[in-house]
Amino acid sequence: MPTKDEVLACEICECGGKSVAEAIKLFQETSLPYKKAKKLVTECDKSCCRTALTRLFDMAYFGNFDYDEIHRLIQLRHDKLGEMIERMKSGR
Repeated sequence: MPTKDEVLACEICECGGKSVAEAIKLFQETSLPYKKAKKLVTECDKSCCRTALTRLFDMAYFGNFDYDEIHRLIQLRHDKLGEMIERMKSGR
């Protein structure tokens, strides 16, 4: 698994070009609900990184970060088949 610093440097969404660390900072500094706070990170209305950003938003809200989980979700975004299987497992 990657180190915490490697995960923080990963790009969370290609649309906004923000890193995980930048996304965490934006989520911690805003009192906006997820849907509006997401636009600060992605700068778009697409849902390409919804799963990773939703989890990251929740982690920032509760102040408890699971960097392995964040990395896994970012990797799943690039693996469309894996993402579909994950959604079927979780019932979404």
